[in-house]
Amino acid sequence: MSDMTVEDLQDLLWTFAQHRVLTVAGRVGILRRLAESGATPDRVADDLKLEPYATGKLIRSLHAMGLLTAEGDTYRVVDGLAPHFVPGSKDITPFFEHSHDMYDGWGQNLEPWLCGEPWQSGARDPESARRFGAAMRAIGSEIARRTASAIDTDGVSSMLDVGGGFGQYSIALCSKDPQLHATVLDTPAVARLGRLELEGSGLEEKISFLDGDYLTTDYGNGYDLVLIANVLHQERPPRAAEMVRRSAKALAPGGRVAIVDFQIDDQQRENVFGTLFAINMRSFGDTYAEPVIRGWMSDAGLIDLTRTDLNRHKWLIVGKKPGAP
Repeated sequence: MSDMTVEDLQDLLWTFAQHRVLTVAGRVGILRRLAESGATPDRVADDLKLEPYATGKLIRSLHAMGLLTAEGDTYRVVDGLAPHFVPGSKDITPFFEHSHDMYDGWGQNLEPWLCGEPWQSGARDPESARRFGAAMRAIGSEIARRTASAIDTDGVSSMLDVGGGFGQYSIALCSKDPQLHATVLDTPAVARLGRLELEGSGLEEKISFLDGDYLTTDYGNGYDLVLIANVLHQERPPRAAEMVRRSAKALAPGGRVAIVDFQIDDQQRENVFGTLFAINMRSFGDTYAEPVIRGWMSDAGLIDLTRTDLNRHKWLIVGKKPGAP
């Protein structure tokens, strides 16, 4: 970044505009329409009841960003992204609503928060909890599958999924290993929605939901695996460390705690995504460096710590409780 020019700075200032173009294109259905089949901007506008002139400008911008290919005046979503904009296990369109709302919050709150005022956010009612859960499931399903591939479940029969939301990680792990049974711990409102989401999946007998709070509810004990996926960043260090301690205590001897979270460099200043996500956690959480997470795990008595990069933003850090097997 030391060679940044004023032109580079101008490009950064336009990043928010790209976000708005992308999220709105997802919200109004343009990306889904062009993932299903190629079409001209006028055809897209007609199909979705949009204004043609504005639609054409937005579609050409999506092409410039690399999301679309063009043959003459016909556009379609690039092949590698198309499955993520149509209904199915890879669909991420529910995340567009969450992302749009999230950055509305940034626009309203970032400067006041920096000046010492609280970040204003409304209470999460059942509908907002449903939307949030759907967004996290949509954006997290691929990482859940990668996590399931990265964790050795040989000999693992019982698992606790701490703050597991609708259970996408438990679903990925239990789908991989028919011997595994999972308990998903989350708030009563989220757990109720998770049970509904699980209906018809064929995994109803393998995954159960435990209503509670991950800092006060009894985890139980004897688990072969405790997963903390995308949860530590929601808490400040003392509470995050306590969650790791409680997870380690819930293990059977030889069991493992597996942590999935956002990557950041040790000084928390080089990784752009990690530093921006830290701001997104406002005053209640943070993006934690690997040595910090390892320190919490070691303090909890875990050994043989390993790290696996799941993609360029997420890592998996695993530690074992001493003892058999």
